[in-house]
Amino acid sequence: MSKYEKWQRTRAKGRAHFIWFNGFLVWGFTTAITWSVIMSFISPVDPWWLRFAIALAAFPLGGLGWAAYVWKKSEARYQQWQQELDGEESVR
Repeated sequence: MSKYEKWQRTRAKGRAHFIWFNGFLVWGFTTAITWSVIMSFISPVDPWWLRFAIALAAFPLGGLGWAAYVWKKSEARYQQWQQELDGEESVR
């Protein structure tokens, strides 16, 4: 399966799903937890949960922006691929 076929499946679920699921939940929470654990070893603070709470707020919000950017770039590449594909079919 090509990356464009994978993107067709992804885009079928919609932009909002992509941004909230991939950006907010997957990237945001995974990064927040990973960062909090690593930082607790590198630079411990008291209370530990405050850093964790801030990370749980900040990283998912950053994930929304990241996912919106990825959607925009991926959609542009997909549209370009579609145009190239349509151009090849009209030549035949």
